[in-house]
Formats: sequence, structure tokens, C-alpha cells
Amino acid sequence: MANHRVAIVGTFVEPMGMIRSAVGGAIGGAVGAAVAASASADGAVLARGQIGYLGVFPGELILFAARRGAFRPKPTETVIAAAPRPAVRLAQLNRAKVAGVFEIHLHDGTAWRFEVPRVHLGGAQKVAAVLSQHSY
Repeated sequence: MANHRVAIVGTFVEPMGMIRSAVGGAIGGAVGAAVAASASADGAVLARGQIGYLGVFPGELILFAARRGAFRPKPTETVIAAAPRPAVRLAQLNRAKVAGVFEIHLHDGTAWRFEVPRVHLGGAQKVAAVLSQHSY
């Protein structure tokens, strides 16, 4: 079993809509929650409120569960999803002011979609770069 501490690169990710709902809640409540609920339906690997650590290893890509810490999140050993690296067709990060959208498309047609908080965008950019170097 892979250990998150030996990943080549990794980053923390959240389900689609979570960051927008937090911002929406701060400015307007119900509208942000409605947008978040509709945004999380497609490509969701993480459940609402859950966070994960996406690690790239020599032969595979693994999404570990993570827990919120006092100052920063901490990955656990619980594996939520995994895919062989050769199965990755495309890894794309679209940066925005508050958060980025990170999409990983696999050769079988499935896609993993996450939001990445601004503080973790650098790590997500490294993950996308490593996966893009080895896309088949």
C-alpha cells in the first residue's frame, strides 16, 4: 500500500462547489449553497465536506482521505480512489482568484474534478505538470 509521505508530488483537494459555497455563505448564504449543490454532481470523487490528498507515485495516482488540522490539513492512510498513471489521459488546472479547478481525465472516460484552495494551487500545479509529462 502506498504511503502519502513518499509521493513524488501531492496536493490537498476539495469537492467541487465547497469553496464557492463557503464564499457564498459569507456573502449571501442560500445562493452560494444552491450553486455548490448543483456543481458537485459531475465527476465527484469526494463527498460534500470531505477533503483529500491527491498523491502521485511512480506507478499510480492515489486520492487519500484527509482531515482538517488546526493550521493545515493532514492526509490519512485511507484510500478513496486510485488509478494507474498510464490511465491518466489529461490533467488540467484552471486557476482563479479564490480557488482553482483541477480535472483529471482517464482513458476509460471517467474524470475526477476537484476544487483547490488558493493556498494549495502551487502543489496542484506540480501534480498537473508531473501527470502531463507522463500522459499516454
